[in-house]
Order: sequence, then C-alpha cells, then structure tokens
Amino acid sequence: MTVQNQRSLSTKLIVAYKSLIVLILATISILSFFSWKNYDQIAIVAQDYLVDGEFTLSDWFLKTVMNIPADGLRKIARVAGIYAIVMGVGTIGFWYGKKWANILMLVMVSLPLPTEILNCWHHFSGKHLVILLLNIMVVKLLLKKVLAPAAESVSELSESV
Repeated sequence: MTVQNQRSLSTKLIVAYKSLIVLILATISILSFFSWKNYDQIAIVAQDYLVDGEFTLSDWFLKTVMNIPADGLRKIARVAGIYAIVMGVGTIGFWYGKKWANILMLVMVSLPLPTEILNCWHHFSGKHLVILLLNIMVVKLLLKKVLAPAAESVSELSESV
C-alpha cells in the first residue's frame, strides 16, 4: 500500500508552469535543429513561399529562421535542448518532492531573472512584466521550500546542544 502525497496548489502551479516552459524550449530546440540541418532547403522554400506575401505562422517562422545564421540556429538548438532537459529533470524531481530538485529548480528559475529584469526595463510590455512577476513568485515559493527544512535542521541542532 502506497501513501498518496497531497501536493499544495503552489507546487501544482509551479510544475504546470515549468512543464509549459520545458515544452516550449524543447519545441524551439527541435525546430532550430531541423532548421540548422536543412538551412539551404529552407532558404529555397522561403524564397518561393514568401513571394506570395501572406502573413501566416509559417511566413513568420521562415522570416525568423532566415534572419538567424546557421551557426546561430545550432547554438539555439543546443542551449534550448540542454536547458529543457535540465528543467524537465528538475520539474519531475520537484513533483516527487526530492530535496535536490528544490535547489535545482531555485537555481534554474533564478538564472534568467537578471535578463528578464533588463528586458522589462528596456522593452517594457505587459507580457514581459507578467513573465517577470511569475518568475519572482516562483523564486519566492521555492526559497520558502528550500529554506524551511534548513531552518528546521538548525533549530533541531541548537536544541540538541
């Protein structure tokens, strides 16, 4: 018989949010990888397709890919893929309540904060502000999760002395 862990709403929300981020990063990595590997063919398709002048998702994708050099697509594919894998492992560990995952998630969520602050400062928009505020809330919740057990162990240690 296994004991069912009841997870808090904040844990469920963090896992859902970070799972969405992992999915987006994995998609970016895969699309960048295929674009990098087939860069010459994409240029031919873009040249033929973009003559029509219709604005669609594929039109936007082709224009975006054609503005990034092949070497840049390779770097994007690798970095986004590695970040997605590490964030995915951290999210799974966090869901199962692993202590190492709390620390890993805190580091992974805190890493982009300076960039997000600068982005919000220089290119303010509602979207940037929402993303920044969401990540600050997640960092705050993760700090509570990481620091609470540490505070308990310090108080236990001081009581035993």
